[in-house]
Amino acid sequence: MSEGAVDNSGELVAIPDFLDRFLSFEDGVISRIAVVLPRGNNEGRQIELEIQALDRTAEGDGAPYGALFGWKLVRLTLGEILGYSLSETPSDPFQVLYDGLKLEFLGDQFVLDLDPGPDDWSPFTIQDPATSYSKRYVLAKRASFEVLDGPFI
Repeated sequence: MSEGAVDNSGELVAIPDFLDRFLSFEDGVISRIAVVLPRGNNEGRQIELEIQALDRTAEGDGAPYGALFGWKLVRLTLGEILGYSLSETPSDPFQVLYDGLKLEFLGDQFVLDLDPGPDDWSPFTIQDPATSYSKRYVLAKRASFEVLDGPFI
């Protein structure tokens, strides 16, 4: 098992470097979520998210919110899903990641928190509803990502 996410080229990227490149996805916009749950095949279970985020390696075009860095579409795929919660209500939407996201490798699994809150964060809190701020998370054995130029929605 690895402590990084695999990028488009198959290279292993350290999680802190991945998050830093996309400014921890703060104010990123989720434009797509796909959940695949094949019967009798836990290894084939996956969740794919498409998130529009600012990329430190892309030059901005001077448009609002993109003057310094450019926007990219990041397709984040988590495989061998162990558990997830992706709730949304009219009074509690989560298309915009106001507090960004957190991703960490804990033991033998990736912990993706799409609602980490503004306070200190620990991947351990996801598994304890009494202490967890997040209602939106994915636990998985594998993580990979692609960086695309769009399309943006």
